[in-house]
Amino acid sequence: MPNVLIQISGIVLMTGLLLAAFVSWFILLRKKFKTWYIMPQHTDDNPEKGKSWFLLQSVVLFVSGFIVWLRMDQLLEGHTDNVIEQLIWAVSGMLFVRALGEFKVMGLFRSEDHGLFTRLDKRWLSPFALMFFVLSWPLL
Repeated sequence: MPNVLIQISGIVLMTGLLLAAFVSWFILLRKKFKTWYIMPQHTDDNPEKGKSWFLLQSVVLFVSGFIVWLRMDQLLEGHTDNVIEQLIWAVSGMLFVRALGEFKVMGLFRSEDHGLFTRLDKRWLSPFALMFFVLSWPLL
């Protein structure tokens, strides 16, 4: 794989993942968080449950950005390391599963098309997950 393609896809993917994590922290710290940012909200849902998942998501995004940086550096230097290679497969798989969704309220093949979370997912979350998944290909 040409080094330029690895650099471009790695930098864009790493930047996107880290930017998403920073946006998550910004939303949490400004106390603008709504449960429907992370999952469909029902009237009996505890808002703290959504915050916990949102926090976990931001940590996973930070770690994923770091893994992308390690893999990009590894490929550009010509080193091989089975652990980082397997971790980038996990990141790519996570992005694929997120883009595909669970076929009800999130993902590209959702069956429900109403609700605040579904609208957010349709416009932003699923397309970005798919774009990030495609960007991860040169790093595999």
